[in-house]
Amino acid sequence: MSSREIFSRRSFLRNAAGYGLGLGATNALFDLRLLNNAVAATNVSDYKALVCLFLNGGNDASNMLIPWDAARYDNYRAIRGPRLALWRDAAEAAARPLVGGAANPNAYYGIPLTGAADSGYAVHNAMTGVQTLYNQNKLAFLPGVGTLVEPLTRAQYRAGTRRKPPQLFSHNDQVTEWMTSVPDQISRTGWGGRSVDRMKEELVRQGIPSGSISMSVSMAGSNTWEVGDIVNQFQIGTGGAVTFTNYSGTRKTLMDKILRDPGAAGGDALLDAERANLTLRDFRNINERALLNGASLSTALTRLTTGNPDAAIGTAINTAFGIPATVASYNNLSGLEQQLHTIARIIAERNYLGMQRQIFFCSIGGFDTHGDQPLAHNNLMASVSRAMAKFYAATQSLSIPEKVTTFSISDFGRTFKSNGLGTDHAWSSHHMIMGGAVAGGKVYGTFPVQQLGGPDDTDSGSGATGRFLPSTSTDEYAATLARWFGLGESELDIVFPNLNRFANRNLGFMG
Repeated sequence: MSSREIFSRRSFLRNAAGYGLGLGATNALFDLRLLNNAVAATNVSDYKALVCLFLNGGNDASNMLIPWDAARYDNYRAIRGPRLALWRDAAEAAARPLVGGAANPNAYYGIPLTGAADSGYAVHNAMTGVQTLYNQNKLAFLPGVGTLVEPLTRAQYRAGTRRKPPQLFSHNDQVTEWMTSVPDQISRTGWGGRSVDRMKEELVRQGIPSGSISMSVSMAGSNTWEVGDIVNQFQIGTGGAVTFTNYSGTRKTLMDKILRDPGAAGGDALLDAERANLTLRDFRNINERALLNGASLSTALTRLTTGNPDAAIGTAINTAFGIPATVASYNNLSGLEQQLHTIARIIAERNYLGMQRQIFFCSIGGFDTHGDQPLAHNNLMASVSRAMAKFYAATQSLSIPEKVTTFSISDFGRTFKSNGLGTDHAWSSHHMIMGGAVAGGKVYGTFPVQQLGGPDDTDSGSGATGRFLPSTSTDEYAATLARWFGLGESELDIVFPNLNRFANRNLGFMG
């Protein structure tokens, strides 16, 4: 065998996720994992879904969630300045002063949050959908979240006496560390993938089928968060499953001989017998699983269309997203809305597909706002807020808002001090959690002291820019979500090997 042919079977399975097709691990690998992991008993016969919303590029969360009491707001406004700070109201924004004798592009202001628990915060005026969900106690904020190896104070950071995540302020490294939740070592898997692996094991232990498509679905291509050892990503588009073109007639017959099991599935027995190479067998298994995933999903989504069994449900989802009864109107949805619309349709067919647990990944880019930030960030905040509100309304139309939890992640936050036109890479950020099971209407955790060179700033001196230290680790954030998803305490320690270094295993934002 040539060196080119020698590579690990598990690596092949993981890398094949990049083909944009549904994948399935082999029984041998799964059985080994099952023997090594006794999962705590939990009820997996109900349905739960986690939806990860990735704000790609590093969201300036300091202009997404702002302090609204007079003292903290005045401090925020003084430091961020008239070009960047959100104004108090629409009238003040309209009367904004010139900047350097030129027009001021910052025409945006804060709108207050009035949830049940507190009212000391506001959000960007483009986020009326998020504001409404928060005020209805269906959405919560968690400020000051970031990658941490262990608890870290400003003094320890400055002195270098405790470990910090490598390559801070780097897009690629911080995205990987967010998605793996293991910043102090190289991890082949993401915490979403590891979580769903444990749930797959528990389904098998209880004799419950795991469904006819993968438990892990990505709407935004290959991602680290969903990489697991057992359950592999099923990558699809907003039009549904990605499959072979012209897969019909004689072409289908010939492809089935190569890619399917012998017998009723259409595979060629002689050809199958010649596959002594394990990699070739995996290639066959992967492609067959892809065909089955695609066929199952396509059939399920067709049920939601006119003239089919669940057409009324499909119409209700369309209504939630503001889609009239014309196919062309789908193009009026933003890219994120299209992704969440497809996720809602898959969730709607959960019973037909036999799903008990699912994780979904969706993404919106454009958050690397080094320049001309006010307009760009306004448009991004509007797009995110509108899509989240529509998606929540869709879960309501399905009568399962408490079964679906959507949460945001991003590369990192951005500097509190403007670079003149926008903001630069920083560390901790604020995030949103939305769903019927969320104990919403509250800002959890610890909001940073917004002071340049202050107790939460990694910078010092006249060059301080406000790269705030995280007060909450990604482990604590993710573990709270994974516990709601169904993981027991021992499984949390497996999925999050650094969790025991931090004080809070449960942040309380899931009811």
